[in-house]
Amino acid sequence: MRSIGYFTFDPAKPDSQAALTRAYGDFCVRGGHIATGCFAEDASIEGHPKWDEMVQTIEDSRLGYLVVVPSASHLGPTLHEKVKRVLDLDALSCQTVCDDAEYPDPLQNAVRAQSGPNSRSERIREGMRAKAAKGLGLGKPPFGYKIIYDGTFHVVEPEAVVVRLMYDRYATEDGGVRAVASWLNDSGHRTRRGQRWSMVTVRDILRNTAYIGTYRRFGLRLPASYEAIVDRNVYRQVQEKMQGRSPVRRNPKGEPFLLSGIIYCGHCGQRMMGVTRRQSWRRKDGQRARAEYRYYQCQSRVNRNQCEYRTVNAPELEASVLDQVKRGLADAPEQPLTEAPDTQRADEVRQEIKTRAAAVRRRYQTIVERAATGALTMAQLRAVTVEAEAAMRAKQDQLALAESGAAGVRQLAESSRDRLAYLWEDLAIGEQQEVLRTLVAKVTVKDRLPQVELASS
Repeated sequence: MRSIGYFTFDPAKPDSQAALTRAYGDFCVRGGHIATGCFAEDASIEGHPKWDEMVQTIEDSRLGYLVVVPSASHLGPTLHEKVKRVLDLDALSCQTVCDDAEYPDPLQNAVRAQSGPNSRSERIREGMRAKAAKGLGLGKPPFGYKIIYDGTFHVVEPEAVVVRLMYDRYATEDGGVRAVASWLNDSGHRTRRGQRWSMVTVRDILRNTAYIGTYRRFGLRLPASYEAIVDRNVYRQVQEKMQGRSPVRRNPKGEPFLLSGIIYCGHCGQRMMGVTRRQSWRRKDGQRARAEYRYYQCQSRVNRNQCEYRTVNAPELEASVLDQVKRGLADAPEQPLTEAPDTQRADEVRQEIKTRAAAVRRRYQTIVERAATGALTMAQLRAVTVEAEAAMRAKQDQLALAESGAAGVRQLAESSRDRLAYLWEDLAIGEQQEVLRTLVAKVTVKDRLPQVELASS
């Protein structure tokens, strides 16, 4: 295959460029590739003139090449820059490969470089993988088991009794996971920490292969690793029933909810969460009809059965909240841009932006890790990268404003007000969420009526 070599070298090391050039030649000989050129980038020069020259050469030739780099670190200092260059070459019908026998894939190489092969976190992970391969316990054991001194699992019989009750009741009684959680709580059974059972916890236990003695960790599956608590036939019966009760959803995530993270139940004080339900039915004329319902629901009702079944129609609630925010801002007294906002609120704004920026970076790294395993195509990764770039630029701009002082924090709030007033319909859902989180401290819903608490800025 036609190949091109690219690397950065340190001019302070006399043999650096020559050694990397030889390594590229050796790689081509081993793989039977045709070496068509080598672009060596002086690391002390600003910009990337040799990279630009290589890209221009590829474009002019209208041919695809295997672009060989010593490692992903030669593609850029950050994960984002590394991925962007891999995608740029992919768009030119080129494949990128690292001269690394263990991690030749550039995305895998880049992800590994984030923590470093000899970093403490990587050493810890390697140790955990080795323990997992032996079926030894890692972290907190599942409810019903304990890990003893030698790392093996042993049954905790009082907890195991509760696990068996869960499985037997779900397999033989009508109702689903919520019914099992309610029965456990009404019967006085409690979790290991003495808490009430939630739907989520019960569901996870009913799906966990640990209870038939099968250990799963780090991609390993080790059957009969320790004593089972649940009979395999009962386990299989439960899985079949759960599968039958779970509708097949083509788009399980759906559209994000506008008020996520700032909306609370006025009865119990817990957060409310967005829920999407899809229904289909057949009309009298034989035609099939479908509908989607979106609403906010008290989270404690789902998690601990501690609140009533309180739901509010999402579109109606969001429209009411937006109206209150606009009226509240219109009634607020004008404040000069240079007037210092409340110090605590300014610190909160800066911290919120930093937290969201870190979340964007974590999500992006997770997506790159998925692409490195082959779970995403280059086209899918490219689409996500474009969105991530826009989100990261927005966070950088917001943080620059917030850290510039009182005027910057005030300007950030003014910008959010303008976007709400004049650009709202043109904003993506993520941008709309950002605007509301800047302007609104909290939304409390009681008896289906929202009460908006504006952020002091």
